[in-house]
Amino acid sequence: MLPAATPAPLRCLIVDDEPLAHTVLRTYLDRLPGLVSWAGSCYGSVEALTVLRTTPVDVLFLDVDMPELTGLELLRALPQPPAVVLCTAHANHALDAFDLGVADYLLKPVRFDRFVKTINRLHAQQPAAAAALPVAAPTTAPAAPDFVFIKTDAGTERVRFAELRFVEGYGNFVKCHLASGRVLLTAETMKQMENQLPAAQFVRTHKSYLVNLSGVERLSGNSLLVGGREVPVGATFRQEVLRRLNLR
Repeated sequence: MLPAATPAPLRCLIVDDEPLAHTVLRTYLDRLPGLVSWAGSCYGSVEALTVLRTTPVDVLFLDVDMPELTGLELLRALPQPPAVVLCTAHANHALDAFDLGVADYLLKPVRFDRFVKTINRLHAQQPAAAAALPVAAPTTAPAAPDFVFIKTDAGTERVRFAELRFVEGYGNFVKCHLASGRVLLTAETMKQMENQLPAAQFVRTHKSYLVNLSGVERLSGNSLLVGGREVPVGATFRQEVLRRLNLR
């Protein structure tokens, strides 16, 4: 008789704007080796959206009251969230939390014995491993978000990648040009915007421009026509732009 397979540790991401909360939860995770592992820490929901696109996560320990985007707003924005454990100092979010299908609800300050109970519950919800020789099975990766949150003076706006024609550096700010003709002005840097946008869909054409490849209408000399606007192609970026457009 084959021995039962040992469940893999749950990969846990901590999202909270309070450093003390990270310290407490990291300490608890470190005390349960083999059951859980630390997958990363984010100090805001917008940062978490970026991390969740690239990092495998089984459990999200999520604060509720955070600036820019609350934990509940983040949860509603995720098309296929991992198991979510809300960690908050307020009990009045419980109804919204369970309407959103959270796995558990921990009140701060989180006690270690209550944390252990949550981890045991999460492991119990995992599919039982088959007691047979391992067979490779196809897996379906969670769908990546198709949008980015852009912070402006008016608030934080959700913009689908397909609607974002190009990004333009503008002094200490960045202009996001949308297919509708609207322009969003944000204090994000070009590098921050580049890190938040999928590399397969966007290409840097100039130190001050980042372009959605699907919106390119024409290449003429050292410029691209994108959404009716001429966007420069810098000498440093030209070969990569040509490669991405299948022109070399």
